[in-house]
Amino acid sequence: MVHAAMSVIVVYAPNIWVALPAIVVLGMAWISTANSLTLSAQMALPNWVRARGMSIYQMALMGGAAAGSLLWGQVAGLLSVRIAVVAASVVGPLLWLATRKLSVEGGADPDFSPAPLGAVPQVAIDVAPNEGPVMVTVEYQIDLADADGFAEVMQKTRRARLRQGALSWGLFRDTSAPGRYIEYFVDESWVEHQRRLERFTAADAGLRERRLAFHQGLNPPAVRRFVAEGLNSTGPWPW
Repeated sequence: MVHAAMSVIVVYAPNIWVALPAIVVLGMAWISTANSLTLSAQMALPNWVRARGMSIYQMALMGGAAAGSLLWGQVAGLLSVRIAVVAASVVGPLLWLATRKLSVEGGADPDFSPAPLGAVPQVAIDVAPNEGPVMVTVEYQIDLADADGFAEVMQKTRRARLRQGALSWGLFRDTSAPGRYIEYFVDESWVEHQRRLERFTAADAGLRERRLAFHQGLNPPAVRRFVAEGLNSTGPWPW
């Protein structure tokens, strides 16, 4: 609002003694707004992506200034400088009113500190490090009343599995056993599967606890690991 008022005063000022104080206040308001936007962007961005997010913010800020200069310069060329400044002074507050309820706040940062599972999967057959792909299945038995909550957690699980390096992920319902779900995901090779376990974080551990909270039964969900059989090939599966 201060920008708009000071801009109008500057273009309609009868002399420099009226325009000069308005220019000073306008410059102060611009610097204050730019600093506030930068601080808000830094506080809203998660720690793990703050640097990349700030680069996008700077690009959007500078690109928006360039685009605005082009737009209002065209208006000034077609009409007049005064009309362009007044129009920009009106459009700015209107855009602020239209977007003031929008928020980029992402909530608390996930804890991505390392929390490896530690135990290497035990195997009953010899598996070479480069063999693969490796398919992992996890069997859950849940209460049907919790299906919506379970689906929400599994959607977050999908993003976590893919972030850890999985090639694909899926969730299936058993048509013969209500409440029985099979989660699967595929790692590129046996060694990549082991590395994925080493990339486990505290956030992943918390998500795992949320999944287990839906599981019913005395035993934890059954986990099985399968290594692709290379048919007509002497090496890994030809994907």
